Amino acid sequence: MSSDILINSAIGETRFAHMENGKPVEIRLFRDNDQSLIGAIYYGRVTALSQEFQAAFVDLGNGKTGFLPLKLLPKRAGKKPADLTSLLHEGQKIITQVTADAIGDKSVKLTCRIEVVSSALILHPFREGAFVSSRIKNPARREELKAFGGGLNLHGMGLTLRTESEHIPLKDLKKTAEHLIRHWRDAVGNRDKKKAPFLLSQAPDSLQQILREYGSSKHDRIIFDQPSALKAAQTWAREFAPDLMGRMQYHQGPLFEDFSVEEDLDQIFEKKIPLDSGAWITIEQTEAMVVIDVNMGNAKVHTDPQKQRFSVNSGAAREIFRQIRLRGLSGLIIIDFINMSGQNDVSHKTPTKSDISNLLGIVDNLILEDPTQIQRSNMSAFGLLELTRKSRHRSLSRQILSETSPAATVETAALALLRQSGQDAAAKPGVPLSIRAEPAVRDWIMARPHLLNTFTRRTGSKLEIKRT
Repeated sequence: MSSDILINSAIGETRFAHMENGKPVEIRLFRDNDQSLIGAIYYGRVTALSQEFQAAFVDLGNGKTGFLPLKLLPKRAGKKPADLTSLLHEGQKIITQVTADAIGDKSVKLTCRIEVVSSALILHPFREGAFVSSRIKNPARREELKAFGGGLNLHGMGLTLRTESEHIPLKDLKKTAEHLIRHWRDAVGNRDKKKAPFLLSQAPDSLQQILREYGSSKHDRIIFDQPSALKAAQTWAREFAPDLMGRMQYHQGPLFEDFSVEEDLDQIFEKKIPLDSGAWITIEQTEAMVVIDVNMGNAKVHTDPQKQRFSVNSGAAREIFRQIRLRGLSGLIIIDFINMSGQNDVSHKTPTKSDISNLLGIVDNLILEDPTQIQRSNMSAFGLLELTRKSRHRSLSRQILSETSPAATVETAALALLRQSGQDAAAKPGVPLSIRAEPAVRDWIMARPHLLNTFTRRTGSKLEIKRT
């Protein structure tokens, strides 16, 4: 199976797509106007403690406050106090890390179990020991990595060898581990000489976030459409992930269009998704849950009705999990599979155990392919399967669609206009470009002159925007 990462550095946003066999399985938008903070490590200050929630509120600076469940303080020897708020006090300085972005009226979520991340290793400043990813199955390699980690001088810290470390030479892993340790000790060495709160490490930089979370030697290529982005990625990789260097390359031209990602984005919120079998699935997203229904349609896969129903369900499951990742769906997800018993009477809707077992086996394999944590229920007597998928960042629908109507937000329309204008300007470098836009779109862009300056610097053309 081929696997590529596409990184489109557009004006005002960075767009990411993970491609498998030429089809996108995940798309994310990182917007300059609303940066993701996931992974960022801060030296913050406790502003309030809540006995009710057993949590602390931490000032991160620049008007940002985080919510820290106190059960996520670093583990310590001895018995925990009944009231965890007794472990901290207001005004106390504390090292903390963002685990989830703010969504709606919720603050960013924090932990004090810090992780300094590279593609193959994770350094744990406040946890001792060496650990090997459970996804590395080769017993001999597991033992080799365990012995390797145990032999390193971690200066009282801990190290996890991620899945990527399975095929990386030990000498390269040692160099990366030593760099992570040096990086952390330099970051925290003089922290009390500066006024808290401030950023310690792993800045909320879109490109670095993508590389930390998705950088992997399992990908054949990591493709960039801006030379400056490629150069910045190579600089990061030299220190944190040298195994990625040979996979990075530059693509000249409209990256998302050339790989047909724009086409998938245009159709990403269609409720009805046809399957190759002639069946289809429908996806309904509400505030409380996501409901996905599998419909037989005109599918004709087998002459045996039982085999046909199982075949349609198994094909639907693969597309459903692709759509879940692609759309960034999370929370409670209910899938209504086709009744595999073939009975119309509700009292007889019990599929054969082998069919249920085989379908759930397919589902379990698909869950393992998703980097986001998913839990599932057993199949109900009515053919319903419940999933819960952890949410760390906003779904594409919340970023792209207006909440009041199924239309693009002003920000989405403005950024799309800048992308298209950039392509038009590339055809005639240096020639001034004049376009028309809706008043709200024009006002949004004009309120951000740095975007127009970036446009001129990148294309060599001045952009004039008139009202329609």
